[in-house]
Amino acid sequence: MTTHQMPTPRGAPPAPGRGRASRRRWILVGAVALAVLVYVGVVLLYASSGRVVSLSEKDSTAPAGGVTVLLTPQAVNPVAESITMQLKLVTSDQIQPVDSAFLPEQVSVIISPVEGNQSIDFAKDSIPGTKTVTLLTPGEVEKWPFDSYRQQNLVVIAYTMADGVATPVPTKVYLTGDMPGWSLAGREVPTDTVNVTVAGETEDLPVLSVAATRSASTVAFGIVLLGLMIVMPVLVLFVAITVYRGRRKVEASFMSWMGAMLFATIPLRTFLPGSPPIGSWIDFLIVLWVIVGLIAGLAIYVSAWVKWGSPSVPDAPSAEDQPEAPEAPEGAPAQ
Repeated sequence: MTTHQMPTPRGAPPAPGRGRASRRRWILVGAVALAVLVYVGVVLLYASSGRVVSLSEKDSTAPAGGVTVLLTPQAVNPVAESITMQLKLVTSDQIQPVDSAFLPEQVSVIISPVEGNQSIDFAKDSIPGTKTVTLLTPGEVEKWPFDSYRQQNLVVIAYTMADGVATPVPTKVYLTGDMPGWSLAGREVPTDTVNVTVAGETEDLPVLSVAATRSASTVAFGIVLLGLMIVMPVLVLFVAITVYRGRRKVEASFMSWMGAMLFATIPLRTFLPGSPPIGSWIDFLIVLWVIVGLIAGLAIYVSAWVKWGSPSVPDAPSAEDQPEAPEAPEGAPAQ
């Protein structure tokens, strides 16, 4: 007998299996697109990080009759709360003639507050070189990666020394350079509390504000790593609880995997950019609870192993332990 399949009417809903496959496909496409966007975003953040915003105009030319002090950041020391910079002197034609590479008079720069000597001297008849200064920038490293280091009262004054007489000269400060992992910015804060007399006239000196913050790429890198650390105990607890409820078979090898997760926590913690010190907020709010979650998952899995694991099979009895067969009576047929 021939059977005929009834045609599917128009407008009928698709088969359940086909709908699930289409949904999985769109979920996969969305996940890939999200991963690509995150990757591109991190690359763009890294490319734009490390740039220094100048304290002054774009032109670093020295003012007439004065000097420009170029500050190039070299390193930020969060623990010491300081920024190491290279100081370079750019002189005007009135201070150092164009046809001479040597200073006709001594030029000194006072920069405060810094570690060590606050007066930097460029001797007479010498070629001005670079000097290393360490700015004091208070901050809180425990707030990593949202920590910042600021000095809001930086004063830079230059003067010439001739025949024992110090003569202040117009001074301009220019912050330049590039330091990956950090964003440095500076601005002038006008004030009438700091002034100097130049050519018989009193001029107010602006107080400088310098700030160093973690770059956006560093913050994103740290957040991604912390997110991965949070995922680890979630996976371990999911597997352990599922096995404990009897929905999956107990696999003793999973305990090794959980132990590896536990021992991977500390290397991930030390791999964070900037090496935040022990005792930062991430240790109390994330790292500690990641370790607690991993150990709890391991304990639950061990309980599941005890509850659902296969009992040990007793050893087979040896030949010596076998009972001897009774002897057959005389005249009985052989078996």
